[in-house]
Parts: sequence; structure tokens; C-alpha cells
Amino acid sequence: MQTKLPQSSDETIAFLKEYGALEEGHFLLASGNHSQYYVKKGKLVQHPWELQEMIGQRVEALQALGRIDAVLSPAMGGVPVGQQVGLALHARTLYAERNAGTNQLELKRGFQIDPGERVLLVEDVITTGGTLVELEHFVTDQGGEIAGIFVVVNRSGKPEVAGLPVVSCLDIVFPIFAPDAVPEWLARTPVQRPGTKRVE
Repeated sequence: MQTKLPQSSDETIAFLKEYGALEEGHFLLASGNHSQYYVKKGKLVQHPWELQEMIGQRVEALQALGRIDAVLSPAMGGVPVGQQVGLALHARTLYAERNAGTNQLELKRGFQIDPGERVLLVEDVITTGGTLVELEHFVTDQGGEIAGIFVVVNRSGKPEVAGLPVVSCLDIVFPIFAPDAVPEWLARTPVQRPGTKRVE
């Protein structure tokens, strides 16, 4: 498996396909939007040595964000990535879990943010960054500061999400469609809902 990070959209698509991490169909994303493509991030994170090599190529960019004391991820997909980013940065790692009843993220297992800590939010894939935005209050409510965002695959096409700088391994933009703007050619394909976050 290659680990040298791609430098163009075509290289990124080829990179994802080599890992079997790009699926085509009709997908309802966690944001509520629809897409013809879905990045199967598990196909990437199941290779920890290769993923660590990818993260290693972005450590300099992460260090440019300033001091990072802790890494915070959403369960489940962000957990293995958060662990490996924490390893690369020598930072403690913690994660938030989604409550099945309320569909809200919660900090459990004695995890807490200490006042003055600078925290990096980590996720496997982002499109709108909505899940990471959910994590912000865990940091700010406990007197911490958010250093920025790290993500393996950035589908947003933006260098910032919610005003926070994004460092990524892979950048790719696929068209997404609002629920009331799904094109007819896509609507003809049965919709699939990947992932664990419930779409309201």
C-alpha cells in the first residue's frame, strides 16, 4: 500500500481506490445531505502502520498550530485516528460517545478537559464538520482552547471549519446535494445510510 500523500484530486481518488475506500452509489450523509460517493474510512484506518506514516507527513503542519496538550475525537470512527495522532504528538487522547437515546455526544469514562489545555479535534472524514462542532463545547465549557482540527479525509473543500484551521492527509471534494435538491439520476438509485450518527 502506498503511503505517500497525494497532491491532486486524481491522485487522491486513485489513493482511496487502492485502499478500497471509495464507494459509489446513493448515500445519505451524517449532515443530512446526499452524495454519489462515500469514503469508507474504515478501509484506511484498518492499516495502522500505513496510517501512522500518513499522519507523520502532517506532523509539521500540526505543530504549526501551536502547543497541543490533548486530542479529542468522536466515537467510533475518530477513536483509532485520535489514538494515532496522540501518539505522533505525544499528547493524551480522549473521546466522546454518542448517547443512543438523545443522539448527543457525551464525555464519559472520567474524561475531562483541564483549564488552559489546548485541544486538537480529530476525525476520520469530514464533509460539513458538524460532528466536530459538537465537540467544541466540551473544550470551551471546561476552560480549554481548541488548537484546530485534524482529519484523515477532508471532503469540505475548505481550509477552515467553524473558524478552526483544518490539517488533513487527503483533500477531495465530491458534489453533495440538499435533501430537496437531489438530482433525478441520483434519486433513481436506492439510498444507503452509512455511519452511526442518526440523521434528524
